[in-house]
Amino acid sequence: MSLQFIIGSSGAGKSYFAYERVIRESMEHPERNYYIIVPEQFTMQTQKDLVMMHERKGIMNIDVLSFARLAYRVFEETGGGGLPVLDDEGKNLILRKIAGDYESELKMLGGHMKKQGYISEVKSVISEFTQYDIGEDEIERVMESAGESSRLYYKLADIRLLYRGFTDYLREKYITKEELLDVLSCEVEKSERLKNSTVVLDGFTGFTPVQDRLLGELMRHCREAVSYTHLRAHETGR
Repeated sequence: MSLQFIIGSSGAGKSYFAYERVIRESMEHPERNYYIIVPEQFTMQTQKDLVMMHERKGIMNIDVLSFARLAYRVFEETGGGGLPVLDDEGKNLILRKIAGDYESELKMLGGHMKKQGYISEVKSVISEFTQYDIGEDEIERVMESAGESSRLYYKLADIRLLYRGFTDYLREKYITKEELLDVLSCEVEKSERLKNSTVVLDGFTGFTPVQDRLLGELMRHCREAVSYTHLRAHETGR
C-alpha cells in the first residue's frame, strides 16, 4: 500500500484538499471504501462538511469514523471483539470492589478510596497506563528510581496493586475501551472491506502506542493511507 502525508501550516487547507480528493475518487471508484478517521468529537462536523462539499450531497462509500467506531464496523464483518466493552461507570464499580478487597494492603491510598471522585481519578490513571503501554515493569522502574523513602514509591505500589487486581478481574470477562484497538489490530487482516480501502487521518495531534500499532496494521493491509502533518510557524519560516 502507499502512504501519503499532506503537510502544511494551520489553516492552509489540508483538510479541504484531502476531502475534495476523497470525494472525487469515491465517485470514480464506487466499488472502493473510503474511511476518514477523526477524533470522536469531530465525527458529526466532518460528516456535515463532506456532505456539503459533495456535488451529490451524499457519501455512500465514504465513512467518517473514530477509531472506536472503526473497530465496531470491522467486528461486524469479521466477528471479532466477542467480549463486552466496559464503560467508565463499569470500571468505577469494579475498581471500587477491588479497592475493598485490597483495603488492608493499600498503604497510601486506602484512606482515600471512599472519597467522592477518587475512584474516578484512579480509573483515569489506569486508563492512561493501558493506552500508553505502561505495565507493572514500568511502574516498578519508577518506584526503584523514587526510592522507598519517597511517598511516590508507596502511591505507585498501591496503584500497581489496584492495576493488577483490575486486570485480573477483567481477564476473559470484559475488555476496556482502551484495549479495543488492540483487538482491532488483530482483526484488520481479516477484513475484506479494509483491503481495498483508503484510510485518511485528520484532526489528530499525536497517537498513543496502541493507536500506532493499529496504524501499522492498517498500513500493511489497506490500499492507501493519508495523514496530515501540521507545521508550526517557525517551521514554515514565518
